[in-house]
Amino acid sequence: MIPNHLHYVYINERPWKIHHYLSVKSAIVKGKLDKINIWLDKEPTGKWWEKTKPLVSVHNINPPTEIFGKPIKEPAHKSDVLRLQILRDYGGIYIDTDVILVRPFKNLLNNKFVLGEQGPDGCEGLCPATILSEKNSEFSKIWLDEFKNHFEGGPPGSPTWCKHSVNLPLSLSKQHQDLITIVNYQYFFWPLYHQKHIEAIFEEDLNFPSAYSHHLWESSGKKYLEEMDEEKIYSQNTTFTKLVRDLL
Repeated sequence: MIPNHLHYVYINERPWKIHHYLSVKSAIVKGKLDKINIWLDKEPTGKWWEKTKPLVSVHNINPPTEIFGKPIKEPAHKSDVLRLQILRDYGGIYIDTDVILVRPFKNLLNNKFVLGEQGPDGCEGLCPATILSEKNSEFSKIWLDEFKNHFEGGPPGSPTWCKHSVNLPLSLSKQHQDLITIVNYQYFFWPLYHQKHIEAIFEEDLNFPSAYSHHLWESSGKKYLEEMDEEKIYSQNTTFTKLVRDLL
């Protein structure tokens, strides 16, 4: 059984902004999580962190600098390791800080390990921005162990950027079908990060009735999220603003 506890990993390379706060509020109000943990190396500052901090349990960590002797330089890759280690050791639900929850995960908790397809039929792999795992899950252990053969690091956009985090779990899921449940692409990660999809989140007003969560893809949606504020959320009618307006 997967605990109804939430975990975030925050490595302090970006400011804590309004959409991060709204992710936490969505976890409380819509996700109905029993406990929310943030694992971080250094606390952020500012208005939105001050509003967030009373809502969460803060845990200080030292991000890894290597795995199996391979250096880890990118914050995102450090988070890739930490999220699996935390889920292995504690169990629960991991989401990225730019994920907005729409409804509880309760009918998915009676599984060993859950990932969502990135694109129809997992055409782009399995995305690690939302992961559900029982404590000591075998799949989390296998995935971490396979970093020794598949982690190559690299900068964003490089061929090796997500080899270990998106492509690898898809391959492993085919080898260990009894250890993992894969859910439909519409549950966690639809729309995707492509331009038309980002516009569907931030410019159009659409409904996605199958969704448990929406990933905001903050790197791809940067121009929208950098300028996002309360006034825009109250005045604009978009997929995003209508998801979060009642959370302010």
